[in-house]
Amino acid sequence: MNLQESVKLKIGELPDLKIVSMDDVLFHEECDNERSGSLLMYLQKEGRLKNPPVVGYYNGTKKLILLDGANRVTALKNLDIRHIIVQRIDLFDEDLLFLHWHHAVEKFSKDEFLNKLHKIDGITITQANSDDLNMNENDDLITKIKFHDGHIYKVTAGGDLFHKVHILKQVTNIYKGFAFMDRVSYTNLDHLKKHYPDFCAVVCFRKITKEELIQVVEGNQYLPSGITRIILPKRALRLNVPLDILRFDAPVEEKNHWLQERITLQVQDKSIRFYYEPTFLFDE
Repeated sequence: MNLQESVKLKIGELPDLKIVSMDDVLFHEECDNERSGSLLMYLQKEGRLKNPPVVGYYNGTKKLILLDGANRVTALKNLDIRHIIVQRIDLFDEDLLFLHWHHAVEKFSKDEFLNKLHKIDGITITQANSDDLNMNENDDLITKIKFHDGHIYKVTAGGDLFHKVHILKQVTNIYKGFAFMDRVSYTNLDHLKKHYPDFCAVVCFRKITKEELIQVVEGNQYLPSGITRIILPKRALRLNVPLDILRFDAPVEEKNHWLQERITLQVQDKSIRFYYEPTFLFDE
């Protein structure tokens, strides 16, 4: 089923794609150096950007908050590419959902993890009385950690948003770079133990609001990588833009003219496909 046969989408209803200056893209989270390094090698080999990063615009400003694609943007910057193609969306679009990931941590013992946690200054660690992983019970709640044995510990800290971000970084630094970690959307222990043979704990976070995200960015702060989870009303994938187009020394307006001509031709050729259902990609 192609684009025109399914929902008769017109060009104006496609995702908003544009080539912009790298200088206009603002990070809200730290980069994962390991992942960006492997992406850099992939981009050099393939010579194309497969999936455009997603950015949010707000309050009429020219600046764009990078919502998804920090590692791709970092890799492209390391290739000295000045322009990048992005998918733009209004940050306050009601269909743009801000959720959060959990972190599945492996190759730690419970005692080792808790010992490292207790070394962080300015936090309170308490064992939860129930197996509820709800993160909305307390504004000072930084994270809940559910271990292999089912016990849950709560980490709280006072202070403003920036202080909480600082604490959050210290918590995630316990396992980043020293053990295996993966982003997950579920907390079922049976499933986690099945998929991660050396499973130690799942670390849960509360979602960051759009207003808090702006505050973090405008305060020149960064969240730890792999926490914010963005759900888009529509998403552009497999655009496959040659890096030579982005690297070419030409005005950004000229590059955007090329982009719009290409999109128009693809609509006319019926070569864009739209899927309603949740889709799993097995080649990422």
